[in-house]
This record gives sequence, C-alpha cells and structure tokens, in this order.
Amino acid sequence: MFSLVSARYERASMIVTSNKPFSAWGEIFGDEVTAVAMIDRLVHHAEILSLKGDSYRLRDKDLGQPPPAEIG
Repeated sequence: MFSLVSARYERASMIVTSNKPFSAWGEIFGDEVTAVAMIDRLVHHAEILSLKGDSYRLRDKDLGQPPPAEIG
C-alpha cells in the first residue's frame, strides 16, 4: 500500500476508505513508521470526510437478537 501511495503522491488523485482510525494503521500494516509516512502523504493535500452513524448495510439487521431456531 505504501508503494502505491508513494507512486501516486502529488501525481494523481486517490480515494481511500477505511473503518479504522489512523492510529490503528501501524498495527494493520505491520510497521508504525511506514504507516506514518503513508498517512503523511495521504493527508498532505487531502479532503478528509469522517462519516458517523449507523451502517447502511446493517440497517435491517437486528444485532441484539439471536438467529431464529430452525423447526424440523
């Protein structure tokens, strides 16, 4: 991922989505220093949109109820 971000840095636009905060990227990518360098490049000219709220995909799911038992 770092190679891709570095290759495109200040050459072309990128859209990156994540459900994890930047603070978790070091653990996700396995290297804190590389994650910080990648984040630095991504946010340099960035418009960051932080969306909060319920998941669209989970809107019809009842996460508090166990699945119904099968009859048979």
